[in-house]
Amino acid sequence: MSTSSSPIAQPLLTTDSVLQESSSHDDLLLRETHHRCSNDLQLVVGLLSLQSRRATNPETRDALAEAMDRVAILARARAELNQRRQLSLERALRQVCEALHSQAEPRSILVSMQAEHDEVQGLAPDHISALALVVNELATNAIKHAFREGKSGHISIAVQRDGERQAVISVDDDGLPFPQADKAKGMGLGLIKRLVESADSVLIQPTDGSKRFEIRVPIRSGSPCT
Repeated sequence: MSTSSSPIAQPLLTTDSVLQESSSHDDLLLRETHHRCSNDLQLVVGLLSLQSRRATNPETRDALAEAMDRVAILARARAELNQRRQLSLERALRQVCEALHSQAEPRSILVSMQAEHDEVQGLAPDHISALALVVNELATNAIKHAFREGKSGHISIAVQRDGERQAVISVDDDGLPFPQADKAKGMGLGLIKRLVESADSVLIQPTDGSKRFEIRVPIRSGSPCT
């Protein structure tokens, strides 16, 4: 007597399960992309460092070192995004402060960072990277130009919310007065302004003897954080 075996029922794929599987695949692909970008940037940092050490012209060596510092900031931001899947403005700025210590400490210049307890949310990763570069440029300019040789000083970086739709980043120091417009042209303000614009933000330069730079950053609810 033969018995017929019934086919094993296959589980039906629901719309939710298909979407979940697709989302997991997209997340994996995104993480892999971020990881490769981070590795590529680290490679560029290494190449710039190598060229800087080989350069005999001091100006060329300094230019390569500055480029290396800028790419390193992007690399750290990309690595942070890869690890946490959400890049924090405060974390990115703290990384900038840590990187600046190598320039500031030998000259007895303190670089400090203050941030509100509540993190600023709603900023796209590319905007955060651009703002980190802006802060790096402003603080580096202060290290180079605001303090006479042998004089100690303090550079203060702060970020706080200003209402629900705006954050304010400030960079201030207790060094020499900010130079006049003609002298300031050589301090990278053109690059700083372009970076600020790329982050849809507004740069407010020091006035009336102040040394304080402000970057006013709009916060859009629902902006992508990954």
